[in-house]
Order: sequence, then structure tokens, then C-alpha cells
Amino acid sequence: MYLRSTSLIALLGLILATTLRLPAQEPPPTVNDAGAERILTEEQLVQMALQRNRKLQSLQTNIDIATHRYQSSGRLPNPELRFRDLQLSHRDERYREKQLGLRFSVPELGELREDRQQEAVRLWDRKVEQERYYQKLRARIRRDVANVIMYDQLLELAAQRVELENRRIAIVENMVGIGERSVVYFTKAKMWHAESKNDYALAQQNHLLARNKLAKDTGVNPDVQIKAAPIPESNIELEQLIAIALQNRPEIELVNQHIALGYRQKRLENLKVLPWFEFVELNYHAERERRVDWVELMIGIELPLFDWNRGNRQATGLAVRKKEEEYDAIRETIDEEVRTAYTIYRDLLLDWQNFQRDAQQLIAEASTVVEQARTHKTLRPDEVLEMEITIIDTQMLLTQRRRNLVLAHIDLQNALGVAEFHSPSKEEP
Repeated sequence: MYLRSTSLIALLGLILATTLRLPAQEPPPTVNDAGAERILTEEQLVQMALQRNRKLQSLQTNIDIATHRYQSSGRLPNPELRFRDLQLSHRDERYREKQLGLRFSVPELGELREDRQQEAVRLWDRKVEQERYYQKLRARIRRDVANVIMYDQLLELAAQRVELENRRIAIVENMVGIGERSVVYFTKAKMWHAESKNDYALAQQNHLLARNKLAKDTGVNPDVQIKAAPIPESNIELEQLIAIALQNRPEIELVNQHIALGYRQKRLENLKVLPWFEFVELNYHAERERRVDWVELMIGIELPLFDWNRGNRQATGLAVRKKEEEYDAIRETIDEEVRTAYTIYRDLLLDWQNFQRDAQQLIAEASTVVEQARTHKTLRPDEVLEMEITIIDTQMLLTQRRRNLVLAHIDLQNALGVAEFHSPSKEEP
């Protein structure tokens, strides 16, 4: 803060103690609108980024591949066609024998279902990878949009502060000349002036970086106008949010698919203790000399005389138990992520609401103080400028707090695995 005059300490202390809030600024005129054809919303920018992102397209292709493989899994194998033409001697063809047959390799009990479930697990692996990247990409673009809006406002406020500092240093210089201010105060004013110019240069740099980053991901003009989204406010209880997360996070279904696969594998190993078909073969024979033909049925059966599969049964049983424990672990992880994100969000929401409370009344009171000081000369000119600078500093703090609240809301949505979970409040005036 820039207060140095004892005559303003009580007044400004009262204003700052009640956390003065001013209305959020519209995108400042310092943003060059050349080449920006229309005002874009946050969701439009997100959709542009999603369409341009090649990794997301690659992950979707992986899902398509896994889907086709899943559709082809768990099918009976095609039969084998067999044909033979036998004769005892090339000189005598009387004993020629012809044979035509089909041979089926019979899958083991439960093998087809296990194979299909294995492909289902691979498919859900791809779905989870794509869904989580999709959510993180949406969150990243929304953070970039929030940063652009904040830096747009900070750049405009920084320009206003430089203008006020220019006026103050000119006023203080004249006051030093007539003896109303000391050289020491003039030196401090020059330091504040230099600091304001440095802050403006930093704001310009951050503004440029934020807009170029957003333009790279979305393909829009860096100077495009962006419509600020409503302030995110939600009163949904924590337990409801946890239930939403457990219902929407794809990791839960992936673990369920792994558990189902574990049970399929366990069943497959348990059924191996039963006699089962190895193959079924059906042959048709024809002999020219004897002028006879017949059909032959051959069946091969595996006899599990020795219990060599006991270890596999025990291993698959442990695997099922492990997957069930992983299910509980992933639910605990999601629960903790939601609780952490919710705590941060609620703290920042309370902080924002405290700033917002009675804001218009405080603005009117501060404006009245400034107008009365100018009209009745109750304050020195530099002290009036000092109050105006204080208001700008407060606006900067509010802009940053608003951005922090938006980022916390984005993190909470990402933890829930959903795009929206609240009814937005009214837009700021």
C-alpha cells in the first residue's frame, strides 16, 4: 500500500478492513481486437482445443481399435476342413480311398468368456486413458481462459495505476516546491512511480504469454475477445459430491472389469478339473473298389487324472482378492481427491463471498469520500490520488481472488470427473 499520510490511516484502514470490493472489469481496451471476429465463450474455446488436439484423436483411435477387437472376441473357432485321397499303388487304383471331414477344436470350459472379458478390460483401459486426458485437457484450457481474463483486467488496472502515479509525482513535485511536502516524500513517490511502471511491464508480459498460450491450443486469434463465465458457486454437500465422483470416475468401472476378469480366470482354472473335449471330428469315407461309403465320428477328451492345476486355482483366487482390494483403494483415493479439492474450493468461495459482501455500498462510500475531498479540499491532492490507487490495488486483489476461485472450481470438477455440477450464479455486474 501507498498510505503514508497520517490523516488517511483511519479512513483507509476502515475501508481495507472491510475488504472493499469493486465490480469486475470488462475486458480492457488495451486488448487489441484486430482479427477477433466475435466474442467467444469459455466452452467454445474448450471445444476448439478438443477438436485440434491430436493426442485426444489418437486416444479415440485406440478406443475404436479396442472396440473392434472386443466385438470379435469370445467366438467359436472356425472348423478345419480335411480332404484325403489314398491309394496303395500307382499301378492299381482299385483300392483308392477318398475322405472328407470337418474337425472342430473345442474351447475349454469358460475360455471364450475369459477371452471376451480380457478384451473388455483392454477396452476400458483405453477408455479410462482417453477420458482422464479429456478431463485434464478441458481443465487446462479453462485454466488458460481464467488466466487470460485475469491478466486482461490486471493490464488495464496497471495502466490506470501508472497514470495515477504520473499525476501524483507531478503534484508532489509542485508541493515540494511550495514547502508542503519534503524531498524524502518526493523520493518515495518516485520509487512508487518506478514500481508502477515495472508492474505494468510485468502485466504486459503475462498478458501476452497467457493469450499466446491459449491461441496455440485453440487456434484462435491471440487478440480474440473472451466472455467471462459466471462466478462458480455451489452449495452441494461433500457427501453428495463424493457420490457423484464415484459414479462418474471411469477408474471405478475399470476396476470392476478387472474384478470380472479375475472371476472368469478363476472359473476357468476351476473347470479344468473336469473331463472336457479336446476336439470333435466328423469324416466321410468312400472306396471306389468296394463301392461303399460311411461316416466316422471321432472325439478327443482330456482326462485330468493328475491335479497339476492346483497352483493356478490358488493364484487366481488371490488375484480376485487383490482386485477387490484395489477397488476399495481406488474409492478411497477418489474420496480423498474430492475432499481435498472441496476444502480448497470452499475456503476460496468463503474468501470471495467475504469480499463480495456489501461491495456496492463500500464502493459508493469510497467514491463519496473522494468526491468530497476534491470538492471541499478536505484532503491534499496527492492523498486523494493515494486513495484512488488503493482502490485500484483492491481491484487487483479481487481479480486475483476471482481467478483463484475459478481454478479451485475447475480442480473440483476434475476430481469429480464431470463437466458441470452446479447451477451458476448470476454474472457479475
